[in-house]
Amino acid sequence: MAHSLRPISDADYLWLWSLKRETMRTYIEQTWGKWDDDWQAERFRQNFRPDHVQVIVLDGQDAGLLHVVRSPEEIRLVNIQISPEFQNRGLGTTVMHGLLAEARTAGLPLRLQVLKVNPARRLYERIGFAVAAETETHYQMRWTP
Repeated sequence: MAHSLRPISDADYLWLWSLKRETMRTYIEQTWGKWDDDWQAERFRQNFRPDHVQVIVLDGQDAGLLHVVRSPEEIRLVNIQISPEFQNRGLGTTVMHGLLAEARTAGLPLRLQVLKVNPARRLYERIGFAVAAETETHYQMRWTP
């Protein structure tokens, strides 16, 4: 599945906020019992950092978000969100395989955390991630080349 990545800009802010609400609201409600729109909007605003975030583009359409932080010790997937109309088409798997290839070439582990209620954990396990630790709400996962 051919996709591209582009840097985000301030013009993407409202779309990215909407994407978070669409993709994460259910899991946040399942984990913490409610979605507080004002609190979530403020947290989103405070954490809006275009320096590490890219928009996933498929067939000329914005299809998702990829937030990756790279350091000399690891590559950390902070967030991947695929818009519902692009889910279950292999896009997330394709993007993840790109990150795995990058980590393999760099000889670095790839780490992420996922909410325990999020079914994305199955994807991560299928492509080789293992649970390295857990909290009450999250699994910390790691892939090592």
